[in-house]
Amino acid sequence: MNTKTYYLLFVFLISLRLSAQDLNTTLLVREEASLKALSFLNLIPEGREKDYGFNTRSDFSKIKIEEPYQTFYLSYKNNQLTFFPGNEWRVPVSVDGHYVTLLTVQMNKGKAEAVDFGGNVLAQKIQEFETLYPDNTSQHIIMRNTFLERDYITTNFTSLCKQNKADVVVEINTASLQPIFQLNEGKPLKTTIAVFYAETMDVINKANDYKQ
Repeated sequence: MNTKTYYLLFVFLISLRLSAQDLNTTLLVREEASLKALSFLNLIPEGREKDYGFNTRSDFSKIKIEEPYQTFYLSYKNNQLTFFPGNEWRVPVSVDGHYVTLLTVQMNKGKAEAVDFGGNVLAQKIQEFETLYPDNTSQHIIMRNTFLERDYITTNFTSLCKQNKADVVVEINTASLQPIFQLNEGKPLKTTIAVFYAETMDVINKANDYKQ
C-alpha cells in the first residue's frame, strides 16, 4: 500500500469514527429529551400554556421529540473569531407536526442531561428553515452569535470551517460560499459567513473603542 492510499484510507476511517460518535451523541441527546420532556412541561403554571407555544395542557400528551441541533458559539480572541462547541443541543418538541418549544440538553463526560426548555419563537424559525430549505446535507447545527444576539443555521457547517468540527476551537473559513441563514427576524435571512464575520467584528471594534 503506497503512502497516498494509506493516507486516504486513514482519513476515511477517521471520518467514519467521527460520524459514529456524532450518531451516538445524537441518540443519547434524543433519549434524554424523551425521558425529561414531560417533567419540564409540567413545570408550566396552569393557564400559562400559550406563553410556551401550547394551546392547552392536553397538548403535552401529544409531543414528539424532533432531530437535535448542536449549538456552536462564537468566540473572540487575539482579534480573531472562532467557533467552539458548547456541548449542548437544542431539541425541538413538536405537537401535531408544529415545533412549539426547545429542550436544552448538555453533554458532560459522555452523559446527556436536560437542563432547560423554552424558545418558542426560535423553535418556529428552525421549522420554517427546514420547510424552506429541505436539504438532506443539513448537519443540524445552530451558530449562536452572542455579539450580535442572533442565531444562524446552515445546511453544511463543515464548509464554514478550516478544520474538522470535532476540534475544540474551529477556525472560520470566511472565503466559503456556503450560505448561512439568520433565524431571529422575519423569514430566515440568507447571508454569507464573510458578512457574518464582518458585522461581528464591527460590533466588537466599536465596543472596544467605546471602552477606550
